[in-house]
Amino acid sequence: MNSFSPFICGISGLNISPKEEEFIRLYKPWGIILFARNCIQRHQLIDLTKKLKDISHNHIPIIIDQEGGRVGRLKFIKNLYPASIFGDIYIKSKNLGREALGLQCKIIANELKSLGINTNTVPVLDIPQFNESGVIGNRAFSRDINIASDLGKIVIETYKSMGILTIIKHIPGHGRAEVDSHHKLPVVNSDLNELKENDFYPFLKCNHSHLAMTTHIVYSQIDNKNPATLSKKVIDKIIREHIDFKGLLMTDDLSMKALKGDLGDLAKQSIDAGCNLVLHCNGNLDEMVKIAESLKNNVDNITLKNELKNVMDTKVNIDINEASSKLKTIIDDNI
Repeated sequence: MNSFSPFICGISGLNISPKEEEFIRLYKPWGIILFARNCIQRHQLIDLTKKLKDISHNHIPIIIDQEGGRVGRLKFIKNLYPASIFGDIYIKSKNLGREALGLQCKIIANELKSLGINTNTVPVLDIPQFNESGVIGNRAFSRDINIASDLGKIVIETYKSMGILTIIKHIPGHGRAEVDSHHKLPVVNSDLNELKENDFYPFLKCNHSHLAMTTHIVYSQIDNKNPATLSKKVIDKIIREHIDFKGLLMTDDLSMKALKGDLGDLAKQSIDAGCNLVLHCNGNLDEMVKIAESLKNNVDNITLKNELKNVMDTKVNIDINEASSKLKTIIDDNI
C-alpha cells in the first residue's frame, strides 16, 4: 500500500506549474485542496483534476469548500442555498427539511463527481451564538443542537452515497468565537460542561464522518495556552475521547493569521498534538516546501485507506433536472 506525506496543499493557479508538479512527485501530499483561483470553467477544471491524478494517483483526495450559500469555490455553477435555509424548513417540517437538504447534497455531489472532485468540506456543525464573529452565520444549520445534528447526518450520508467524502468542521466548535480565526486567534472562556452540552454535541452525533477539520480556537477551560489545532489536551480529551471521533483529523489552514510562528514548526506541533493531516491552502510554494520538509524529517507517512477509495469509486446517476425542480419547489413553498 502506498504511503503519502500527511499534508494537504493548494496550488497557485488554473494549471499545475512545472515546479508544482515536481513538488507533488517529490513530496507525495496526501491530498490537494482547490479554491476559486483554480476553478474558472468546467473544462479547465476537469483537465486540472485529471492532471493531478495523473501526477499522483487516481484516488488522491481532491478537496473543495462547496457548502452552498456564500461559501462556494465553483463560481461557474449555481451555489444553491445556505445551511440555515434547511434549518428553517426543518422547524416547519422535519421531513421536508431533510428532503430538501438531501436533494441539494445530491446536486452538489453530482457536480463535484463530474469535475473529478471527490471530497467536500461539509457539513458545518458549529452552533453560532449571538456574539459570534459572523464567519459562521448562515453557514450553520441552526442554533438548535438537535436540528444541527440531524441535518449534519443527512449531509454525511448523502454525500457518501454519491461517492464523495465529507469533512465535518470546525471540530470541536467555532460558534462562540467573537473574532474571525482567519485574522486573529479567538479565545473561548465558556464552562466545559456548557461546551459539551451545546457546541460539542453535533460533532458527537456526526462522528462517523471519515474526516474532520479542527478549529484554531483556544478553549481556556481545557487548554489555556494552545488552540485546538495544536492542543494535545483538546484533541485527546475532547475530540478523540468525548466526541469519540475515530476518523482522520486534519488541521484548518495553517496559513490563517490565528496561528503564529514558523509554518514547519506549526505543522510538526499539530501532528504531535494528534492531528493526522496538515492543511495549507494559499498555494505559496516556498511555504509548502517548508512544511513538507518539516514533515518529511519528523513525521511518519500516512496511507489512503481502502474504505475511502471505495467511497470515491461509488457511481450514482441522478436526474439533475428532477432534483433541482423538487428542491426549488420545497424552497419556494417554505421560505
